[in-house]
Amino acid sequence: MKNVFILLTCTFFISNFSSFAQDAKTIDATDLFGDLRGRHIGPALMSGRINDLETHPKNPRIIYAGAAGGGVWKSNDAGTTFNPIFDKYAQSIGAIAIDPNDPDNTVYVGTGETWTRNSVSIGDGLYRTKDGGNSWKKLGFDKSERIANIIINPNNSNEIYVAVLGALWSDSEERGVYKSIDAGATWTKILYVNTKTGCADLAIDPKNPNVLYASMWEFRRTAWSFESGGEQSALYKSTDSGKTWAKIHNGFPNGKLGRLGIAVAPSNPNILYTVIEAEEELRKGLYRSDDAGANWKQLNNDFEITVRPFYFSRIVVDPKNHEVVVKGGLSGSISRDGGKTFKNLGNMHSDIHDIAFDINDSDRLYAATDGGVYRSWNGGTTMEIVENLPVSQFYQISLDDAEPYNIYGGLQDNGSWYGPSASEGGINAKDWNSIGYGDGFRVLKHPAKNIIYSEMQGAENVWRYDVDNKLVKTIQPLPLEGYAKLRFNWNAPMTVSKFKHDRIYIGSQFLHKSEDMGNTWEIISPDLTTNDKTKQEQENSGGLSMDNSGAENHTTIFTIAESPLDENIIWVGTDDGNVQVTTDGGKTWTNTVANIVGLPKNTWTYHIEASSHDKATAYAVFEGHARGDLNPLYLKHQILENHGLISSQLK
Repeated sequence: MKNVFILLTCTFFISNFSSFAQDAKTIDATDLFGDLRGRHIGPALMSGRINDLETHPKNPRIIYAGAAGGGVWKSNDAGTTFNPIFDKYAQSIGAIAIDPNDPDNTVYVGTGETWTRNSVSIGDGLYRTKDGGNSWKKLGFDKSERIANIIINPNNSNEIYVAVLGALWSDSEERGVYKSIDAGATWTKILYVNTKTGCADLAIDPKNPNVLYASMWEFRRTAWSFESGGEQSALYKSTDSGKTWAKIHNGFPNGKLGRLGIAVAPSNPNILYTVIEAEEELRKGLYRSDDAGANWKQLNNDFEITVRPFYFSRIVVDPKNHEVVVKGGLSGSISRDGGKTFKNLGNMHSDIHDIAFDINDSDRLYAATDGGVYRSWNGGTTMEIVENLPVSQFYQISLDDAEPYNIYGGLQDNGSWYGPSASEGGINAKDWNSIGYGDGFRVLKHPAKNIIYSEMQGAENVWRYDVDNKLVKTIQPLPLEGYAKLRFNWNAPMTVSKFKHDRIYIGSQFLHKSEDMGNTWEIISPDLTTNDKTKQEQENSGGLSMDNSGAENHTTIFTIAESPLDENIIWVGTDDGNVQVTTDGGKTWTNTVANIVGLPKNTWTYHIEASSHDKATAYAVFEGHARGDLNPLYLKHQILENHGLISSQLK
């Protein structure tokens, strides 16, 4: 049999279509889909990650929310309802700023998420509206990827400062603090350290706009590790509108620093708060200055203050009382004695990224979480969710063959769900059903039985759900004697056989097969990855703050494709660049990646699709975002006569 392998290559990134654009030109959806329009079908029982909240400085009913993957939303009724105002642009939002001199009309949005987990999306620059969100104009920063903050001089709307965190996976020149004196028409870089150090936070003295504070953060993520902190992380102050800067570290920990948050008390700008990630373990935590940064004193290093600095470094001070401080975290925490002691905020979805106070009543506050926006009427003692923000982030989706068909999928930090594609009277919230916890990924329907499989991150749990009997069984493969420790990707692949309906596959570094719906498993392959030991040191990941959640698991299988024409042909792709195939049901394997002309070594194999027309044909998608390669890969087909393969040469 002549083996034919057709390779389709492209760069894929979990973002919006503008990520694929060349020369910073945004691709309009109509270019791809014509008059075809999407319709909202949910789910609406849960929300999704919110990065930034901003309140109108004069009207307490107006609130803006920036989502990790759902754009910008505006409320005109104090958070009771929200409406999308940014759908045509980048959906990953880093920062929102309301012009204090024209708050009804002028709003700036910096795109690109700045809480730098492994699955964040990029942005494509800075935008401005002058009509309250009805229309938007882009103001540059096309290659910034992540904008952490935007500051408008309260006395001069033409003077704007932008904090660019920059690229997560690679070096980047477009980092640091930028200034415009002509309302964004032109920009000058006024603080820059190096290609690895970006601006993580920026603040201004509201009573003396010549005074600025900037937190510079050295960081880098790879597919197998995360490094937070270094010699270049620092807190800077300028007293001349950004012309000159000086470090303000008197009282800081010794050694390397990591991410630093900064907040100026609006009621008394001499009082500053910073939360410091530090090499010196006992000296990390919350610090306060009562003399505008000249001297600092450590106040608190409780767990909620120091946990996961790359994800929780937001500090917010009550605009009316400098002794009330709120810190983001797993639960979020609030202090009413100037940072000496804290208590958790009321019960809500975990992972709190921002807090905003009502301008007139500090008992009313809003929290941005991984599960949407929450609000409190009693100073954070109790919290209630805003129920109309459908900004869930799907990692994976699948369909079944029912009429009408159902949609299955896993959400970032919001479990796994399934619901109908159509329903009499429209799809309601009650039509969606929960079938998993944690971060949800693959959700697959059994082809013949009313059984659903779902999984959480790293295949920590894989569930088989009997829908009719409402029975759940945990079925993930367990370690086997004589085999190496199993390595599952954060987004572990799973697929159901088209030939034997009780057969399912799941990938670690090995391919696992079950013939009885997960009750028992066998390994049907050797290690199909490169097994590069240098990329298996997750216990050392995190930099100054160890962080081994499983998100950096590498040298793993990422995609599995059984041929729909021959059950013995199975394709496997790995996150470290292998493309393996068996034609005898797993007895022998061949790595075909060397036959792919022009493919950069170790490029992530994101997806393989086996042909429905020719059992010797498959399609593969590669992507390079985890090494900073966001460029489209151009195709040039070339026949390799000696291998009988058709591949794509990249250029």
